[in-house]
Amino acid sequence: MIDSVRHLVFVYGTLRKGASNHHVLNGARCVAENAWIKGTLYDTGLGYPALSLSPHGKVHGEIFEVDDIGLQTLDQLEGFVADRESNLYERMVQKVTTRDGLLDTYIYTVDHNLSICQKCIPSGDWIQWVKRLENQDTSVSS
Repeated sequence: MIDSVRHLVFVYGTLRKGASNHHVLNGARCVAENAWIKGTLYDTGLGYPALSLSPHGKVHGEIFEVDDIGLQTLDQLEGFVADRESNLYERMVQKVTTRDGLLDTYIYTVDHNLSICQKCIPSGDWIQWVKRLENQDTSVSS
């Protein structure tokens, strides 16, 4: 049996540790817990963020190593089909910064579909953003 190819994927939203879709990674190995890429993070208003690449700003996340099946699962979650004209997210290889240097990883971006970007997340950190929103909801209801 031939070993499956391994892929590095930068996750910045609901796939991060402690977030709602992290279980989709199904035990994938975390390669870097503190990683970032230049870009802008947006709240879509749909319960997940969107990344737009730009020379300004930082988007924080983690890098996981997945096999072919894991990558197919992520593609499905992100609404990506290779060579399809209209995807929710596009998958591409980009350099992501880690404590140990740059790594070429797959990322999912919406640069082709900015209409889903509702509100800029100034911190570039989805986990912090969600906690802040939860705290606002709690203080309003108290």
